[in-house]
Amino acid sequence: MPSYIADTRHRRLVAVLPPLLTRSCPPQAGGYGGSWEVRLTRTETEDLGGLALLRSAMRTAARTLGWRAETYGAPTLYGAVTGIVDRRPVPEEFADAVDRYRQERMRAAVETAERNRADGRQRAVRGSVFVTTQEFRAALADR
Repeated sequence: MPSYIADTRHRRLVAVLPPLLTRSCPPQAGGYGGSWEVRLTRTETEDLGGLALLRSAMRTAARTLGWRAETYGAPTLYGAVTGIVDRRPVPEEFADAVDRYRQERMRAAVETAERNRADGRQRAVRGSVFVTTQEFRAALADR
């Protein structure tokens, strides 16, 4: 696997990602239990240096937060999907906060999908892939 550390695109991504990864962590969970995913167009993925470079930057950024991370990524028909999950064991003191947060996110996603289907309006859920992708694009634009 090639090293991307000298690549300016890699350094830019590593600078942008930590606040986004931190935001994915449940509140009151001590920085544990984070997960983050984006779906990008083919052009965006290529402009960022490709899927491998993006995953490398995610791992590097996650290490700065102390995460033991697992990344995933795959090309899609129109672009790519990629993400990262903090796989550290959650200390007992934060376990309830992480579980509660995950349940709340699932409940919000189901309720939002039901409301969307009922009235035809599209709504986004905080932390959804749609929202994280838009936040990522905005963070890159600011950099």
